Amino acid sequence: MDNLIKLSSVTQAMKAKDILKKHGIHSKVHRIPAKKGQGSCSYGLLINKRLNEAVNILSENNIKVFGRAFGENV
Repeated sequence: MDNLIKLSSVTQAMKAKDILKKHGIHSKVHRIPAKKGQGSCSYGLLINKRLNEAVNILSENNIKVFGRAFGENV
């Protein structure tokens, strides 16, 4: 899986995973470690396809996306 959608919490990540699954998009909950001096850890979803579509679906379902990372930046 090459792309990461950053979310606010593990709860939001689990909810987002279920929403995407209903739309045929496979994802995996991923813990994002805190970087030195940048606050606490967060959670996100790893997905390999349909990133833009996934972000749009989450937005339509009131899931706030805090960022994205692609390929080597994940």
